Parts: sequence; structure tokens; C-alpha cells
Amino acid sequence: MKEFLRLLAPLRHKLMAERFLKWFIYGETAAGILCLAVVVLSKFWTEIPALSLCGVFVLLGLLTALTAAFSLRKVTEKETAEAADALGGAERMITTMELLGKGTQNPVEEMAVADGFAKAKEMDFAKLYRMCLPVKVMRVLALVVVLTIGAGFVPVLRDKEAEVYANAQLERIEQVKKEETPELSKEEKKVFLEAAKALEKDLKTAKTKKAAEEAVRKAQQNMKQLEKESVPKDLKELAETLKQEESTAALSEALEQGDEAAISQAMEQLLQKMAAMDKGQAAALAQQLAEAAENISDEELQEALKALEEALENGADPSEAGEAVKNALLSQAQVNSALRSSLQKLNRNVGQQSLAKKVESGSESTGGEGQGGEGQGSEGQGNGGKTTNGGNGGTGNGTGGQGRGFGHTEPEKIYTRSAAGKDGYDAQLKGTDSEEGQTTVTEHRTMGQAGTSVPYDTVYGQYRNEAMETLENSSVPYGMRELVSDYFATLER
Repeated sequence: MKEFLRLLAPLRHKLMAERFLKWFIYGETAAGILCLAVVVLSKFWTEIPALSLCGVFVLLGLLTALTAAFSLRKVTEKETAEAADALGGAERMITTMELLGKGTQNPVEEMAVADGFAKAKEMDFAKLYRMCLPVKVMRVLALVVVLTIGAGFVPVLRDKEAEVYANAQLERIEQVKKEETPELSKEEKKVFLEAAKALEKDLKTAKTKKAAEEAVRKAQQNMKQLEKESVPKDLKELAETLKQEESTAALSEALEQGDEAAISQAMEQLLQKMAAMDKGQAAALAQQLAEAAENISDEELQEALKALEEALENGADPSEAGEAVKNALLSQAQVNSALRSSLQKLNRNVGQQSLAKKVESGSESTGGEGQGGEGQGSEGQGNGGKTTNGGNGGTGNGTGGQGRGFGHTEPEKIYTRSAAGKDGYDAQLKGTDSEEGQTTVTEHRTMGQAGTSVPYDTVYGQYRNEAMETLENSSVPYGMRELVSDYFATLER
């Protein structure tokens, strides 16, 4: 039997290929119709992931064809023999197969089997067989493919405001690409262009300005993540260790960002602090550097950290060892620095419009005129909003309070925060009765209870680190992060 089936194997393979192609055409036609519907709908609802869904539909069509042709509806040996008989076997193939399956044959049956073998060897059934595919369905499939591709080129229907916003952002992206990409290496340019291309695609398909702004926000978060990933592992390891102490917190933040200028400045400040450290502080910093050196793979940086550690432990001048550490850090920071610079510039440029809008909105909300009852009022202080309830009041002018500048002197102290009372409460103060009615001032407290009074420098670093970490993990415009960073920098001076 095996020898006979081997003779019919080429025909069976051709029959299986025909069956697969038929199921593939049917499956992909159905998938094409679904893809066309998705592409058309995506022109009205840009939230629909058209490309992903189309890919899924095409894959399902292929899997359906494979499953049907080679599992559920596979070509049997009997079907192969019948097809061979229809091509000139004249019932010899099916008869031979039945006799071979029977087992023992009489002399007449043996002659019939021999005749069947001779006919199978004589004729090339696979060459004689002509595949028959569903031509009409193939035409439908071709039409659906053309319509789907054509629909893909139809521009997204969106409002005028979204179009203006998107075009402005696309111009900024193109400007950055022209200015920055020539400085990048091949791999860096690939990463940068992929990030820019993804943003461009989302902007071109955004139907509303809100959707376009959301695309920018997501792209900014993605670029911030790419910046983090581009920082060498040694710098990130070192930043994680140095984050534990206040004296090295600024250096830790600069290392996390891979910012050469910030690293250089932070190291200069750290060297100045080292010169004023007592033995206990120097020993604590030396221990921290020893821990950091254990996780460093770069030999130059590792040796520089160990040399600085020894200088601190022995009470020697740390300037020379500190300079060596700074040079090693700057050398590491140069890795992928062009990529980070390009991503930062792109991030700033696309975030300028959103940031300007927020600043403008905040400026407009700081002024205004109030209305109150006629008569005399009193001035007071408090945190929170004021609500004025009165009787028949006329029109009057309210006087705004005065703001307080930021900064500190060395002796200044502030309170630590306590979680108690953070949910807030309303405190009301009622005024005296008058002809116009009674004035009520409501003060809402939301910052929690004050803790202990401590020197400013002991909690400044904690607040700064919390603020920067929150910005890193939240969805805010890139420019806002720079404003907050600059704000804390002014407090440190």
C-alpha cells in the first residue's frame, strides 16, 4: 500500500495546494471586506486601530485556510485515487487501493493490482491535473483590496482647529529633523526617526484638536522613556545609589538624565561640599561611593570612584580624585548624547504650544474684579477660597492680596508634612450683621497638619526629589518639567 500511495503522492500534494488556495481566497475575501469597513470607519473615528485590526483579520484568514485545508477538510487517499481515475486511471486506482486494503488476493486480484501499479507508474497524474480556483471570488478579492488601499489614502475628516494645530506641530517636527539628525549615528537616527514618525502619523490622523494634543502628550512620554533608556547602565546604577543621600541628590538627578552640563555642575558642587565635610560626613559619603563602585562595569569609572573613596577615608584632598570621577562620568554621558539632545529638542518644540497655552490660561485667571455690598470691609488672611454671601448688595471693587516671593535664608525653618488632615475641612468665620446682610468667609484647608519645625535644607532635597519623580511618572507637558526643575534650582542658590 505504501508504494502505491507514494506513486499517487504528487497528485495528492497538488490537490491539497488547490484546496488551500480556495480556502485562502475565501478567507482573505472575508477579511478584506472587514478591513475595508474598518478603514472607512477609522476616517470618522480615529480612535479605531485600523492597521492593527486589518492585520488581525488577514492573519485570521490565513489561519482559517491552513486549518481547513490541512486539518478539517484535508485531501484523503480515496479522493486522490478517484481524481487519478478521472484523469485516465479508468477505475484502476480505486480498485487497486481497495484490493491492497483487503490484504490477501486471489490470482485474478493480484493481476488487477499489478495492472494498477503499472498504470500509476506510466501516467503523471499530477501533471495532467488542472487546478480549478473560484475566479469570481478572486475578482471580488482584488476589488476589495483596491478599495481598501484607496480608502487608506483618503484624508481623515477633522475640524479646522485640529488641522491647524497638527500642521504647526508637523512643521516643528520637520525643523528638528533637519537640524538634529545629521549629528546622529545610524542607530541613534533610527530610534529618533521612529519616534518622530510615530508622532507624525498620529497627528495626521487626529480628528479633533483634543486627539492631536493627546497624541503629542503620549509622544512626549514615549520620548522621555527613550531618553531614560539611552542613558548608559553605569550612570543609572550610580544614580540609584547616590539618590539615598541629600549631598549627592543633585548629582543623582543629573546622572539619571545623562545631562553632561548638569553632571559637571553637580560634581563641582559636590567637591565644594566635600571640602567642608567633617570626618563623619566624609566617611558616610565614602561608604556610599564604595557601594556604588560595586555595581559599575566601566573600569575607568570604577577606579575613579575607589580613588575618591580612599581620599575621603584618609582625609586627603579629594579634588584630584573628584576631577577623575567627573571626567569618567562625562565620558559615559557622551554615549547616545546626540540622541538625547535630539529627543529633548523635539520634545520641547512640540510642547511649546501646550505650555504657552497653560501659562496664558494661568495668567488670565489671576486677575479680575469682584462684587460686594456697599459699605466698609475688613482685610484678613487665610488659605483657601473666600465665599461672600450678602443681602441686597450693590457693585463694589475688591482688593486682591499680595503674593509672597520664594527664597530662603540660612536660618529659615519650615514645617514637615503630616498625613493627618489632608482630606481637608472648611472653617467659616461670620461677620457682623448690616443692612446689606451678613458676610461669611470660608477657608478650606487641604495641606494636612503641620509637623515639626526643621531647618530648610533638611527637607528641601526630599521635596525636590518627590516633585521630579512625580513629573517623571505623570503625563505633563515636557516644558512644565523644566519649569519645576528651574524653580528648585533657584531655591538651591
